[in-house]
Amino acid sequence: MKRILSCLLVSACLLPAACRTRVSEVEPSESFRKALDEVMQRQPNANKVKPSDLERRREPVVLKLSLTDALELAATRNRALLFEQLSIELARTNTMASKSRLDFTAGANFSYMRDEGPVTRRFPGDSRDKEITGTTGFGLSATLPFATGTTLDLSGGFQRVDSNSPFSTFEFFPSTTLKVTQHLLNGVGFVPNLSNTWIAEGNERIAELNMRSARNLQAYNVAVAYWNLVEAQEDLKVLRRQEELARDALELAKNRREAGLGTRLDELAQESNLAAQQRGIIQAEALEETRSDELLRAMHPDLLTGYSLFENYRIVIQPSTQADAARLESFEPSLMNELKGALRKRAEIEVARKRIENAGLAIRRDEYGLLPTLDVSGELTVNGFGEQFDDSLDNYTDLDNLRYGVTLTFGVPIQNRGARAALDASVIEKRQAILDAREAETNVITEVALAVRTIKSAKRGVVAAEQARKLAEETYQAEQERQKAGLATAFEVKQSLNDLTAAERDLIKARVELEKARLGLLKATGELGQ
Repeated sequence: MKRILSCLLVSACLLPAACRTRVSEVEPSESFRKALDEVMQRQPNANKVKPSDLERRREPVVLKLSLTDALELAATRNRALLFEQLSIELARTNTMASKSRLDFTAGANFSYMRDEGPVTRRFPGDSRDKEITGTTGFGLSATLPFATGTTLDLSGGFQRVDSNSPFSTFEFFPSTTLKVTQHLLNGVGFVPNLSNTWIAEGNERIAELNMRSARNLQAYNVAVAYWNLVEAQEDLKVLRRQEELARDALELAKNRREAGLGTRLDELAQESNLAAQQRGIIQAEALEETRSDELLRAMHPDLLTGYSLFENYRIVIQPSTQADAARLESFEPSLMNELKGALRKRAEIEVARKRIENAGLAIRRDEYGLLPTLDVSGELTVNGFGEQFDDSLDNYTDLDNLRYGVTLTFGVPIQNRGARAALDASVIEKRQAILDAREAETNVITEVALAVRTIKSAKRGVVAAEQARKLAEETYQAEQERQKAGLATAFEVKQSLNDLTAAERDLIKARVELEKARLGLLKATGELGQ
C-alpha cells in the first residue's frame, strides 16, 4: 500500500510537467530581439547588429543569407510549422487521454459512525440510559481494468465496533473482497477496449505527417520567396546598368547636337528614355523591398516586428545563392520515376491511408455497440471477527468465514439508436476517407506531371532567353556604331537599348523560373523540408 501511495504522489507531482507545452510565444519586442540575435549568429562580424543599437542606427541591417540559411531558419521559426507542432502535442495528449479507461485506480477510506438510541433490550441490573454504538472503519481498494474486457476489484477493510450493549460479543471485523467481472458480448476483447487508443495513435501519426507536409510546403514557399528576391535584385541591377547606358546615350546625343550632327529631337528622345529607365528603377526598388518582407515573413516573421519598434529599422537581404542554369542542364526528370517516388514519399498519401485505417477501426468498434450486454462476475469475500484484535486476525486467516458466488447480468437495448447512428457515421467516414485518398493521389499525380513539364519548358526557355539576349546585345552595339557613323538615329539606338534591357530581364526571369521549376518538382515528390 505504501508503494501505491508513493506512485500516486509522484504522478501528481509530475503531471504539470508532463502537460507543459513545448511551443511558447513571448512578448513581441522580446521575440524580435531573440530573432535578431539568432539571425546575427549566421552573419560575418562586419554585419552583426545588436537590438540595443537600433535606436540610434540610421543605416539598414544587412543580412547575407544563403538559401540553406533561409530554409533552416524557417524550419524552426515559421509560424505555420509552430501551429503544426502544437497540433502534434495536442494529438499526443489525446492519445494519453484515450488510455485512461485502462488506468489502475487505488483508494482508501476512513470512517467513524456513532449511533445513539433508546435501550430496546434490558436485563436485570441494566442501568443504561441509552444504547450507544461507535463504529470505526478503515479500508483500501484497487480497481484494475484489462484490455480483454476484464475488471478486477480488490477491497480490504477493518472495522472496530464499540458498544455499551452487553449483547455485543465481537469488537473487531477484518474483511477482504475480490471481484472479477468479464464482458462476454458488448465490450469483450481488444477492439472495444483499445480501438480508441489505436485511433488516437493514428491521429497522432496523422499530425506528424501533416507536419511533414507543412515542412514540404513551407520550404517551397521560402525557397520561392528567396528566388523572387533574387530575381528582383538582379532585375534592379540590370535596370541600373541600362540607366548608365541611357546616360551615355544622352551625352552622345548632346555632343552630336553641339557638333551639328544631331537634332534637339534626338536629345529629347534620349532624355525620355533615361526618365523611363529611372521610373523603372523606382518600381524595381519598391518591389525588392516587398520581396524582402515576403521572405522575412516566410522565414522568420518575428524580424518584421522591428518596423513597429524602431523608426529607422530596415533590413536588406543579400542572397548568396544565385540562379545557375548550367548545373541543371543535365537534369532530365523521368515522369514515371518521379511519380513512383512521390506516391511513396508524399505525406498526404500516407495521411489518406491512415484515415482509412482509422475509419475501419471505428467501424469495428461501433459494431460492438449493437450487441446486447452479457456480463459475468464472480465474488469472493473473506471475513473475520473476534473480541480481541488478535482473535479477529486468527479467525480471518483461518478462512472459516467465506462468502462467494457468481452473477450473470444480461441486457438488451430495445432501440439502440445511438449505437446504430455511430456505426452509420463511421461507415460514411470511411467512404469519405476512401474518396479523399483517391483525390490526394490524383492531386499528387497532377502536380508531379505539371512539375516535370514545367522543368522541360523552363530549360528551353533559358536557352531561348540566352540566345535572345546575345542577339539583342549585338544589335545594340551595331546600332551604336551606326549612330557614330551617322547611319542610325537616336530613336533606333534607344529602341535597341530597350530591347537589350528586356532581353536581359527575360534571361534573369527564365533562370529563376528554372530554379522554381526544380523546387516545384521537389515539392511534388515530397523531398523539401526533410
